[in-house]
Amino acid sequence: MKDCNGVDLFDRDIQLLSQDSIYIPTVEQLNDPSEALVDDRTFKRLLDLFTPFTSNAAAESVKESFKGLIDKIHASGVYSLSKEIKNELMWAYYASGHSGYAVIFDTTVLAKSFDSGKWGGMYEFDVKYSPVVPQFDISKISNQIETLICLVGTKSQVWKHEKEHRLLFDKGGACLKIDYRAIKGFVFGCRMPQGDIDYVMKQFAGRDLEYSRVELIDNTYELSLKRQEDKYPNADKYCPNKISYDLDHLLECDKYSLGVGYKYKGLVDEALKEVCREPFVTGISHIVVTDDGRYPHIMVWTSIDQPGVIRKMRAFDYDIEDGKLVKSE
Repeated sequence: MKDCNGVDLFDRDIQLLSQDSIYIPTVEQLNDPSEALVDDRTFKRLLDLFTPFTSNAAAESVKESFKGLIDKIHASGVYSLSKEIKNELMWAYYASGHSGYAVIFDTTVLAKSFDSGKWGGMYEFDVKYSPVVPQFDISKISNQIETLICLVGTKSQVWKHEKEHRLLFDKGGACLKIDYRAIKGFVFGCRMPQGDIDYVMKQFAGRDLEYSRVELIDNTYELSLKRQEDKYPNADKYCPNKISYDLDHLLECDKYSLGVGYKYKGLVDEALKEVCREPFVTGISHIVVTDDGRYPHIMVWTSIDQPGVIRKMRAFDYDIEDGKLVKSE
């Protein structure tokens, strides 16, 4: 299957994921035309009721604020996940008739990709399924998540089999970089060609992902998952960044180490290699190595480029315990 530009969708999406990115569609781009449908008649009636007791300017300000909220909701980004991996309908119409795949995400790690609360901040909630359009009223404003569920997290009951877990972003219609560790594995459809499975494994080699394949249970309509062995178990460990550094120069510049850095040179180098595998790191700034006789410690300062994050520096801390490097919590 190809997109409107003739690009193969399977290859496009796998390449995007392998580059540690996901595409966040806007509400308007979703397949359900009733997305973000809300009954605001009660809200407007209450507003009209209180208008005589306040100024026209105040009433108009509230109306404009509500309109702005609705506009912002329609411009927000929605990433749809599901808690259900064995639903045959989902595989039929979201995975090219069982010939596609599902991605397993850790949403806790995913949320940290966007440093929640700043641009691109992520909110998550389970979609609520209802026989009627949700009503928006003043009571919804007191709880942020309840407001979001009402405005963009409620769908018709006909969708309830999807058991959707929704990720909401401040803006949509764009690709966002993510922490590659948020991707935990893949589940392949029962009709997915072996060549496509091999291709996915090759693209994600060195990430220690889990792979499974859907199978139809004999004499039933039920699906099961069968674990698949990684075809590239000995691949080099994945590193999302291309960073070079001069270890001797960094040790010489560490004016606080008083020679301690050279004492632990091998472990300092190990720490730097670990840091280079951290997401969003663009370079090594400087290091600080200390040793009070009991708790040797390495701090690595880096430059970063992360969606929504204002600060451009981040430190990574490591302890040295029994001659081994341990990342500080």
